[in-house]
Amino acid sequence: MASENSNKGRGVVLTAACVTMFFISSIALYSVVSKNLLAVYPDWSGALTWAFPVFQTIMAVTGIFAGRISDKIGPRNVVIAAAVCYGAGWFLSGTVTEPWQFYLYFSVIAAIGNGLGYNPALTTGQKWFIDKKGLASGITLAASTAGPAVLSPVLASLLIPSLGIFGALKALGVIFFVTILASALFLKAPEAGWLPQGYVAPAAGAHAGTFGDLTPAEMVRTPRFWVLIVTFAFAATAGTLLVGKVASIAAVQLFDDPASSAAVALGGVVVTVNTCANLVGRLSFGQIIDKLGTYKSLLVSLVVTIIALVIMSMSFSQPMFFVALALLGFSFGALLVIYPPLTGGAFGTSNLGVNYGIILLWRHRDCRHRRCAYRLHDGRRRQEGRQVAPSGWPRSHSPGAGPLPFSAGR
Repeated sequence: MASENSNKGRGVVLTAACVTMFFISSIALYSVVSKNLLAVYPDWSGALTWAFPVFQTIMAVTGIFAGRISDKIGPRNVVIAAAVCYGAGWFLSGTVTEPWQFYLYFSVIAAIGNGLGYNPALTTGQKWFIDKKGLASGITLAASTAGPAVLSPVLASLLIPSLGIFGALKALGVIFFVTILASALFLKAPEAGWLPQGYVAPAAGAHAGTFGDLTPAEMVRTPRFWVLIVTFAFAATAGTLLVGKVASIAAVQLFDDPASSAAVALGGVVVTVNTCANLVGRLSFGQIIDKLGTYKSLLVSLVVTIIALVIMSMSFSQPMFFVALALLGFSFGALLVIYPPLTGGAFGTSNLGVNYGIILLWRHRDCRHRRCAYRLHDGRRRQEGRQVAPSGWPRSHSPGAGPLPFSAGR
C-alpha cells in the first residue's frame, strides 16, 4: 500500500536524480565550447556576448513552470521532455553557421531543457527523503558539481580533438539525450500517504513546513520568504563572483606580474581547488543539515563565508590564499545544498518544485545583475587604459568564453 512505511525503491530514484543532475549541469562546458567555437568563427566574439546570460534567464524561468508541472503530474514526463530539448539543443548547436542559430539552439532550446530537468530531479529526491533531506540534497548537488568536472576534460581532450567542435556538440547532444532519458524512466514522486520507514510525521502533516504546506502565492506573502531571498542572493553572490574572478584575484595578489606564465598556470590550480572544495562542502553539509538543522547549518555557512573573505583580502602568500579559497568554495557548496531542504522545511514539500524554482529565479536575477555591473566597471577601466582581465576571467581565458570550465555556481 502507498501509505505503508517503506524505504524500498527510493535509493533507485535518488540515483536516477543524480544521473540527471550529473548531465544536466554540463552547462559549465560552455566555456570550452565557446572558446573552440570562436576559434572557428572569431568574428562572433561580440555577437555571442549574451548567449550565456540568455541561457540562464530562460533556464531559470522554465524551472518555475517545470517545478509546478512536476508537482502536479510527477517528474518522469517532465524530465523526458528535458532530455529531448536539452539533447536537441546541443546537437543542433553542432550545425550552426550564424550566431542567431546558436542563440536559438543553445540559448533557447537547450536552456528550456535544462530548466525542465534541473528542478524536478532535485526536488524529487527531497520528497523521497523527507527524513534525510540534507543527505538527499547533498548527494544530488554533489553530482551536479562532479558532472562538469568529469565532462570538461573529456570534451576538451577527447571529443573536440577527435571530432572537432561541431562533431563534439552533436556527440554531446546524443549523450545527454540518452542518459537523461534513461534516468527519467526511474524518476517518480512518492504516492500519497507514503512515509519512510521509521519516520514519524509532524502533527501538521508529513509535507508541511514550519509555515504550513504553502502554495507559491502564499509563500511569497510571508516575511520569511523575503528574508531567505535576500540572504540567498547576497551569500550566493560571493560564490558566483568567485567562480569567475578567483583566478584573476590570485594573479593580482600573489604575483608582481599578473600576466606572467606562472600566474596563468596557477589559475588552473585555483579553479580545481575551488571545485574540489565545493564538492566537499556539498557532501559534508548534507550530513550537517540532518544533524544541526537547516537554519543552524545556514548560519555556519555564512560565518565561514565571512571568515574566508576576510582571509582572502589579506592573503599575499599562496598557502594563506588557498586556505581562504578552500573555505569559500566549501561554504558556497554548502549554501546550495542548504536551500532546497530549507525551502521545504519552511514552506512544505507539496509545492517544493515551483517554490524552490522561484527562489532560484531570484537568485539568478540578482547575481546576473551583479555580474553585469562588474562587466560595465571593467569596460570603463579598459577605456581608461588600465589592464584588466576581460570580465574578470583569467588572462589565459578567451574573451566572450563565458564561465570557467569548472563552474560550480548553480
